[in-house]
Amino acid sequence: MKEILEQIKEKLENAYNNPESADLEECIRQLQEARQQYGDKGTMIQDAITALEQAKNSLPEHRHVGTESSASAFGQAYNALEHAIESFSGTTNNDPF
Repeated sequence: MKEILEQIKEKLENAYNNPESADLEECIRQLQEARQQYGDKGTMIQDAITALEQAKNSLPEHRHVGTESSASAFGQAYNALEHAIESFSGTTNNDPF
């Protein structure tokens, strides 16, 4: 699962840098399938799905204007994926600094 999350994070980064060629729908589908398999972490995966959907919905705005709100949507998705990756790697860092 960690590898899938890392691949999705990479695709998210590519979508941010190249919004014209972005396809986050496949990433969302992969996470939806993973949520079925990893029920014990389903809420965290659902949070990542929601964040990816928000990033996907902000793509048109990001393509044309690149506003702060569209960048924020990508940032939230990135953070949700980072949190999920840490959870699956077993090396959670709880240090707030």
